Amino acid sequence: MDLKISIEENKSMFLNEMITFEKKFILQHYFKANKSINNLERDILKKCPSNEVETIALIGVLLGEKDSLNIFRLRIGSVFKSDIELANTCLKLISAESIENAEDELFHYNYQYDERIEIPIVDYYISFFK
Repeated sequence: MDLKISIEENKSMFLNEMITFEKKFILQHYFKANKSINNLERDILKKCPSNEVETIALIGVLLGEKDSLNIFRLRIGSVFKSDIELANTCLKLISAESIENAEDELFHYNYQYDERIEIPIVDYYISFFK
């Protein structure tokens, strides 16, 4: 089986929480090649479960969004010591104000978390920053 270096062509793999290495490989390719994602790939990444810091950070950078969950992804990535380029990219995409706003939303007592997607991100966030 040949692995296609495409998020879109590997949708089922990206939605499977048990597959980690192949996801990270493809995401690293997109990041290193400075590839943009299309709308279908954006939707796939928003639903992509991950329990690894690097994958969480790569998804955050590729999405490039300013919503609260993505701010958490980027802040987590900003302290990733194994890839300084990724960490610096994450750091450039966040501000103290965006972090404060994201915390206000995601730590609000009424917020309902998506267990597959958001819980691992929030757990990492709390372990690093709280």
